[in-house]
Amino acid sequence: MKNGFTLLEVLIALLAAALISIMSFDFLSNTVFLKERIDNSISNDSKQSKAMHLMRLDMMQAVPFKLKDQNFNNINNVFIGTNEERILTFVALSTADTSISKSKLRRVIYRYKNDELIRTTTLANNENIVLSEEILLTNVENLEIYFGDSLDDLVDIYPGTSILENNSFPEFIVLNYNINNKNFNQIMGFFR
Repeated sequence: MKNGFTLLEVLIALLAAALISIMSFDFLSNTVFLKERIDNSISNDSKQSKAMHLMRLDMMQAVPFKLKDQNFNNINNVFIGTNEERILTFVALSTADTSISKSKLRRVIYRYKNDELIRTTTLANNENIVLSEEILLTNVENLEIYFGDSLDDLVDIYPGTSILENNSFPEFIVLNYNINNKNFNQIMGFFR
């Protein structure tokens, strides 16, 4: 009598090992795919949360400083909001700037261009001197922004065309947009 395995026993063992490895590979590949989806979702949510937090922080630091246009003429408004490319413009006091030689007042400009939300800071009286520019969000679709002193009475341009001079901020700013087929609705305000 000889010790060992028959050819049939070896083939059955190889078949069992192959089936186990195929099922393990399928399970592991699904796990890796799920991990990538979760990581992307967390990253996108983090970017979106950071962008809205930065916008809220800018609004908290806003000051009633009359804006000037690019030719240094007074506009007689402290805040401009539209549904065009340049959605928000106002002046804020930058607490992050540690420079002693320059004013801490910064013009903050939010733009919506090519499905991107962009934040630019310039000198308060001269927006031709750009201090920083950052793309906050990408793949932003159908961004709409509304302004008003009541959530029941919102407009898409602030100040309205009937107001020639407005030295105030709107109480509420409502942002509606889509990112990766998810709808977002943010309500923010100056609450002055």
